[in-house]
Amino acid sequence: MIFVEAGTRSIRSFDAQLIFAQKLKNRGFNACVDADYLPDDAGRGRLYEAARLLVDPGDHRPDSVFVLGAEEVEDQLLASLRQKALDPDIPVIATGRFQTHQSYIGSKARLAFALGREAKMIDLTDTQPRPMLNSAVSPLVAELRPVKRPIGEVTEVTVILGSMELDNPEILSCLFRMSNQSDYNLKLVVSGAQNEFFKETQFSDLSRTLYTDLSPLALAGTTDILAMFGNGIAGDRMAEFAVELIAAGGLVIDCTEDQVLMSSGAPTLQGPTSLFALGGYLTDKVLPNTSFIAEQAQKSQWLRSMDISKLESAAGLVAKPQQPSRTTQRTLFLPTNGVGLGHAQRCTVIANALPSDISPVFAVFPSCVPIARREGFDCVPLVARSDALDSSNANDILNYRRLSGVLQKGDKLVFDGGYVFDSVHRVIQENRLSAVWIRRGLWPQGRSRHTMLRRKDIFDRVIVPSEAFDELNDAYSYGDQVHYVGPVFRQIVQTKKDSDLLRARLAERFGRDFKQMVVSMLGGGVASDRSAQLQAISGMLENREDCLHLVVTWPGSTVQASAFGWKNTKLVYTQEAIRLCMAADLVISAAGYNSVHEFLYHKIPSILIPQSAPYLDDQERRARALSDRALCATITESEFMKLERAVLEFLDHGIAETFRSALMNIELPEPGASTAAELLATT
Repeated sequence: MIFVEAGTRSIRSFDAQLIFAQKLKNRGFNACVDADYLPDDAGRGRLYEAARLLVDPGDHRPDSVFVLGAEEVEDQLLASLRQKALDPDIPVIATGRFQTHQSYIGSKARLAFALGREAKMIDLTDTQPRPMLNSAVSPLVAELRPVKRPIGEVTEVTVILGSMELDNPEILSCLFRMSNQSDYNLKLVVSGAQNEFFKETQFSDLSRTLYTDLSPLALAGTTDILAMFGNGIAGDRMAEFAVELIAAGGLVIDCTEDQVLMSSGAPTLQGPTSLFALGGYLTDKVLPNTSFIAEQAQKSQWLRSMDISKLESAAGLVAKPQQPSRTTQRTLFLPTNGVGLGHAQRCTVIANALPSDISPVFAVFPSCVPIARREGFDCVPLVARSDALDSSNANDILNYRRLSGVLQKGDKLVFDGGYVFDSVHRVIQENRLSAVWIRRGLWPQGRSRHTMLRRKDIFDRVIVPSEAFDELNDAYSYGDQVHYVGPVFRQIVQTKKDSDLLRARLAERFGRDFKQMVVSMLGGGVASDRSAQLQAISGMLENREDCLHLVVTWPGSTVQASAFGWKNTKLVYTQEAIRLCMAADLVISAAGYNSVHEFLYHKIPSILIPQSAPYLDDQERRARALSDRALCATITESEFMKLERAVLEFLDHGIAETFRSALMNIELPEPGASTAAELLATT
């Protein structure tokens, strides 16, 4: 294993270690970074990159050590080398940009003192007399692997704003116009301050990536043309981005005020320093000539000096043969975070409708594993969020590692959820996956549309399962990538004889006969606490000797201890709640997407008590659409007297048959599982 160390400890040095270690891994080397180098202020994005590279040095023995930025050697590096107690045959390679021979000798002597022998020193000024960034800690090397471009049907253009001030409103208008061009797709790389500025403007839906949202290697893999603005280069990561892109056959346009890229000798185009002129420059000068420009760039002697294979040869590194990758495409379904039962069930419905030559795999949280396995799908277990973890995204970092381990370039990821997590965003971009977003609508008032849609452009297709009634089908985004399909939910066939047999088994299971059965499915207390409603319902039914009240629970549900004290109320753990509902005399339920559509299409009368957490869909609006059509009763969380009247009307006054008759006569859209599966199969 190659340990990548650094002469100093800073955010810049840590960036260099992460990027160079990843380059070595991509070349077939087993490279890592000592976990002691992780800075306290690493930031959210770097933690994802580090998750796949950090190791505890006590658990591994180095095969070799690579020191970056050796022009400045601090005591912490020397202590790290001494603690590793390296055997004499383990090579130590140090790279740096030494301004004087004396600085070269000084660093070499300090390393020799710590090692008890001399390290192999590589002065990058010998091989890179004109680096893109003189102060870079990283060697700024890349694998020369030109690929045919553009990557997709439309050229991907990335603009780094750098030190550009955004106080001129015309700049934002210009970027907005460019983002709506049909000749190319525009993406911005911005600082944290610039990102916050965009959020407060009417142009907050412009596609943006923070400097640390993706590694420079991933950015280069998703870009055809890069335009860099500002004064100088916006840090080591952006210099790495430019070098990687040129090495991969992409185009870099130097729009910096000091022409820093051109002055280095890099094969870049001299572009306009004014953003207002960039659009015309792209469409008139660059896009018609991309192949010719890229071909000329690949002939550059400057690019040859950035070839990573030369550095490997100088360091004496020899890569081990890489294990062959899978030759077949994998289709992986990823239901969203949290309990996610509805998302998982919707995914299994679509997966079952796929052609027989596609064998999907599920990456699911513990609560959803039984749903996927019930349908016969293999599962990759993910880690649920927990208060025991150090940070709010700790589980997502772990899941990123797991997803990265099972997906490779060319695979297909199907994500079902409202918010695109960092793990999903990164694994799609880094592996250049074919990606589909199953995105249900009916967002509640106040939810930020721009926040939810910020990462929509990484998906090849967006599939929107519709609601049963048109007034509920709000459009949140448009374009050729967005496809609306009919409602997607689980459909089963259950005859009256099947229901009677189920009721008989329940009577035997609980050791009592009953004439009426009530099923309550009010959620698990995670989104909205419905323990008061459950207690009220249990109390209403307690004196009915001929009534059985079943409270359906799911994995992760919170059940109050008081629910166990009623003789007519029984808690039931099941993945087959719909079968219980079809056999019941009364169903009292939350108004989630799956439940409501199962009731509609299976003609099940119900009382709906919507949940109301801010991160849920607008359940009350959905429930009202049904009750306004006399298809159910809708009761809000505070209407306890109305709830009691509704229960009595169902059990004693035949209102269930009135609702059932209306359900039988309502015209509903065709279910959309088959259409969704067809869209997935052809993505």
